[in-house]
Amino acid sequence: MIREQEVSGDLQDLRGELMALGGIVETMLLESVDLLKRCDLDGLERLGDDERRIGEIRLAIEMGCMHIISTQRPKERELRTAVALVEIASELERIGEHAKRVARANSLTLEHHLRRPLVSIHHLATEVQAMLDKALESFVRCDVAAAQSVLCDAQALDALYRTVYQELLVVMSSSPRVATQAIYLSRAAYNLKRAGERVTGIAEWVSFAVVGTMGDAHPIRREPVPPSEVSGQAAATI
Repeated sequence: MIREQEVSGDLQDLRGELMALGGIVETMLLESVDLLKRCDLDGLERLGDDERRIGEIRLAIEMGCMHIISTQRPKERELRTAVALVEIASELERIGEHAKRVARANSLTLEHHLRRPLVSIHHLATEVQAMLDKALESFVRCDVAAAQSVLCDAQALDALYRTVYQELLVVMSSSPRVATQAIYLSRAAYNLKRAGERVTGIAEWVSFAVVGTMGDAHPIRREPVPPSEVSGQAAATI
């Protein structure tokens, strides 16, 4: 019984670290779009600091879980929770990387004239942040139903992304003067879409931790960037 309480306490501490990590990533998602809207190049350095903190916390979670697995012989559910902690922390780190790529788009053009697409991109970031918050809360509460509802949110997010992309296509065709900016913004929107797909991966691991299966969750899609979405030069730059 003492051993079980020790394992449970250690896992609870790691859950706390994971939630702290998730909070940094959620803030980073929204800040990345704010930096994009303001063309704030100095803010990129702050995001770099956040990215380093995320890496440090992710590593601490991974090492803590490995210590539990190797020294405390966790039972089946505890073992699943430890594995899920490692995988979710890794997904959070990747979401942080996507957020930084969103903000990096403002280093490629110093002035934006595309207010409507920027509003839509901000909406996209807000939706990803809400999905992430729900997925992390479902992990804390061991709520598989809430985790699965993230998949429905992902479908709405995909539809929103297509709307943003169509807005940018219209800009590219009707206003060649700002077409380059539209291309860069399309990359920002695409990275938010990819961040949302990472959130569905978190939902899958919540299901695994609680019931031992991935449930009805769909695998993260790894489709390439559509050739029409961005020029090869822009893709290599961002």
